[in-house]
Amino acid sequence: MFQAIEALVRTTGKLVLSLSMDGDRMVVFLTPQADSKEAVLRQPLILTATAAELDEGFLAAVQSYSSAHKSLDEQVAATTAILQQAEKSQAGRAQKALSKKATPALPAPASDNDDDEESDSGEASKPGGEASVPQAADKPAGTDLSQLLL
Repeated sequence: MFQAIEALVRTTGKLVLSLSMDGDRMVVFLTPQADSKEAVLRQPLILTATAAELDEGFLAAVQSYSSAHKSLDEQVAATTAILQQAEKSQAGRAQKALSKKATPALPAPASDNDDDEESDSGEASKPGGEASVPQAADKPAGTDLSQLLL
């Protein structure tokens, strides 16, 4: 009996065995105390039978429960690994998207001959005598966060 329980204890880390009577029948609780956050891996095995029935079927019930528990544990581990890989992939994509949007576009070099008419202050004259404001001052420096949320 304890050899069958040993496999379950190894996979769960700790197993609580509780026995009680319900009239002429025994109630056996095998409750894993797994470190896992998954509730399904902490589901107890509850057997209610006479002592003679438990002598006959307890070992088979524990072996079946142990193999099902191991299978669930493996499935949870595989799913967790897949989710962690997807999370890393999404984080990498988000960083790439942020770096693309955060890189400011350089203004194209002016090829007009209008630049020859600049005044001594470095500002080009407009036809009303007003000075034009450089394009960079129209746009605040840094990343526009509203553009990242699209």
